[in-house]
Amino acid sequence: MHSIFEIIRQYHMIEEGMRVVAGISGGADSVCLLYALCEYRKQLPFGLTVVHVEHGLRGEESLADAEFTRKLCERFGVPCHIVHAQVEERVRAEGISTEEAGRRERYRIFREIKEEGGAQRIAVAHNQNDQAETVLWNLARGSGLRGLAGMSPIRGDVIRPLLFTDRERIEQILVEAGLPWRTDRTNLQQDYTRNRIRLAVLPLMERELNAQAVGHIAGAGERLRQVQEYLDRVTNRAAKQCVFREGEDVCVRLAELSGWEELIREELLKRAVSLSGGLRDFGSKHLRALLMLCGMDCGKELSLPGGLRAVREDGILRLVRGGGAEQIPLPEIGQREIVLPEPDGQANKGCLRVGGRRIRYELLENSPELMCQIIEKKYTKWLSYDIVKDNALVFRTRQTGDYLIVNREGGRKKLKDYLIDRKLPREQRDRQLLLTAGSHVLWIVGDRISEAAKVTKDTECVLKIQVEEELDEREDSNHADGTGSQREDRSDRRAHQ
Repeated sequence: MHSIFEIIRQYHMIEEGMRVVAGISGGADSVCLLYALCEYRKQLPFGLTVVHVEHGLRGEESLADAEFTRKLCERFGVPCHIVHAQVEERVRAEGISTEEAGRRERYRIFREIKEEGGAQRIAVAHNQNDQAETVLWNLARGSGLRGLAGMSPIRGDVIRPLLFTDRERIEQILVEAGLPWRTDRTNLQQDYTRNRIRLAVLPLMERELNAQAVGHIAGAGERLRQVQEYLDRVTNRAAKQCVFREGEDVCVRLAELSGWEELIREELLKRAVSLSGGLRDFGSKHLRALLMLCGMDCGKELSLPGGLRAVREDGILRLVRGGGAEQIPLPEIGQREIVLPEPDGQANKGCLRVGGRRIRYELLENSPELMCQIIEKKYTKWLSYDIVKDNALVFRTRQTGDYLIVNREGGRKKLKDYLIDRKLPREQRDRQLLLTAGSHVLWIVGDRISEAAKVTKDTECVLKIQVEEELDEREDSNHADGTGSQREDRSDRRAHQ
């Protein structure tokens, strides 16, 4: 318990006289959090209120968790709010996963009760194992440095006193104190990515690689958080030289920008986009495009997510709200058809443009040699032309009735269900670029292809398709050979289909 108190003091999580709202589920982590806060109040007086959010997803078991928490709070003499949330309604309304809807509801309720009670802090029970899971999950997703740093011990009004305490120690504390806890059976199911990391990946690493893997991964996240904080401080200093407002626009002085290291230049551009309110859906490809724009001639423009435009002017890069379409990351709403001739043994090539993207395609006769050359990449796919040549191939966004074939037996899955399972927000689902033959989705661009479209040894004709971002004419000439390799996902793997 002493180590938890030290973390509270080190990060100034709770000061004398504060009011704290604690999110308590009844699980081991949250029971330990409540116990630690009650014990800490013996050293430092502060107000404490418990909030238990009942998500309405597990029937009687969920209600039993709420009753357990209520009785636990009576035992500690702490006020307890039991709030019944409408998570499924939020899932339907926002088109998000149940997991994400539950998280949003919890924090909405926490902040509502915090404001009503005049509290300053929200305490949650994330621990060292949760931190390791977060770091691994963000690493697998391709997150930047901020994501690899995991969760902060204190972020805004949210504090995490248990973030440096592992799950084994938490349960040991509860056993020594004679405190019971509840177990959510959904945490033992591998339906969610986090659960698979918790139940399969981390135990394997601890068993086969290093028994201290959880602590080492969480420790690496903490070091990266410190690195990110240092970068933020340097970026703050650099921003005073480089970034300024001009009316509603955010501008970057390019001469001053060029004097900083590349890493700081990237941070400065992200800072400028953030000040423009445009970081939502802003990814590494947009950052690369901004860096290229800084070196282009005056008058060049780039459209970014959220209706933000970047304009190259004399000596500055100007970020302007509105007035542009989202061209680089998103396709046009509508459709564009590929007209392909019958394969005649010669290479049949073509190129078309869809919403700021260049689509290159080529028909090839299949052969053992070609099969060995096939490499599956995120934005390059090889499809069996045999099954689609009698249908018009169309690049478009989704329509009612779209489906994927998801296994070799021909099993179908609605495109909508697949995108929801992939946790793609509704607005992105509406803008997702697709290659289709009728209602059959052959390729979700940037994602998977239909099982029915995979190349096999029996395939006679292969359709190779590449999608590239289109920035300017110079870039077009650099990729005249159609390789597009600079924009490919580097995590290539041989696709012996």
